[in-house]
Amino acid sequence: MNMIEGGWPSDAAFESTLPGEKYYDGETFRKELEKIWFKTWLCAGREEEIPNTGNYTTVQIAHENFIVTRGSDGQINAFYNVCRHRGSRLCTAESGHFSRGNIICPYHSWMYSGDSGQLKKAPNIPEEDEHFDKSEHSLVKIKAEAWDGYIWINVDPNAPPLEESFNLPESWAIYERYQMDRLKLGKKKTYTVKANWKLLMENAEECYHCGNIYPELSRTTPPSQPRNWVGEDVPETTVLKHVGAMALKSGFERVNIDGNAYRPVFPGLNEDENNKIAYLHIFPHSYICMASDYVFIAAMFPIKPDETLVKGYWLFDPEILEQEDPPIDDAVDFWHVTSQEDWEASELVQLGNQSKAYENGGVLTPIDWRVANFKKYVQSELERPD
Repeated sequence: MNMIEGGWPSDAAFESTLPGEKYYDGETFRKELEKIWFKTWLCAGREEEIPNTGNYTTVQIAHENFIVTRGSDGQINAFYNVCRHRGSRLCTAESGHFSRGNIICPYHSWMYSGDSGQLKKAPNIPEEDEHFDKSEHSLVKIKAEAWDGYIWINVDPNAPPLEESFNLPESWAIYERYQMDRLKLGKKKTYTVKANWKLLMENAEECYHCGNIYPELSRTTPPSQPRNWVGEDVPETTVLKHVGAMALKSGFERVNIDGNAYRPVFPGLNEDENNKIAYLHIFPHSYICMASDYVFIAAMFPIKPDETLVKGYWLFDPEILEQEDPPIDDAVDFWHVTSQEDWEASELVQLGNQSKAYENGGVLTPIDWRVANFKKYVQSELERPD
């Protein structure tokens, strides 16, 4: 794998940011939903969140809400969280269980199959009524697939399969060595951030700010040391964009709250990888932080032009989680604190972007080269023909 050593590639240049209004304008937000969010594979959680038939979780994207559930055949199904009778929301909880795998509307008790979404029962409407065809009133289904233990959904009925979008080239072997399909969810946290979704991803795309706002992360993986980012020679896929790595400071054993080792490293990693944390960003909304003994994932969902919901997932070796008191707080605390530092910074930028002084935007420096790449991604998706 050919890597870029240091802060930025030689061809990185100064360029303008997006105008300030692009981070709070309602029409821009609507276009992004239609052209990006409702056209792309999105991380909806982990398979172990819905291990059994009838288990479900929900995903909120702006005004839309989706049910993700485990069918009787073990497959993952996803539907719009909307009853076909009078439009009631079916599930109001973030997660739960459907009795016997049936989805029942709380308003008039219409009952749907959790496998197919087919309407099974509409109370007080005779089966033989010739004016009512139950097959025409099924739940609206969307695409759902699993990949390495992650659940992915796509609203676009014409979207290519997940395997085609996530066709890992040989150069991504570093990711595969973490064997994430084997890991299990040890902790999940949800955050509400008063900032536009793009600001959160832009923040994740650069480490210019790391020394200023991350005392914990900077102590463990100092941003002043040389950093490695994948070069342009590594082919990108539709969704997977890049991977990078930062090395542990000398004397530290792990990327966590205190640098001490509480768990063995994952099998399959080499000695160099044992002393680094690797990052994989998945546009438009998630990033995977791969330490040698745990993995942290952040998945962001736009709620309003100036509000984003973030779901954080911490994955560990299943043997660790089987212990009576699993030693995971060091990793959870580390990314909880670091994430809150990110959210606070993003909220400050949201406030500034609404100022007249920023209506024409700001400047991206060569150090912000990955932010510039993300900007180009957003612009290209918005310009893509329907």
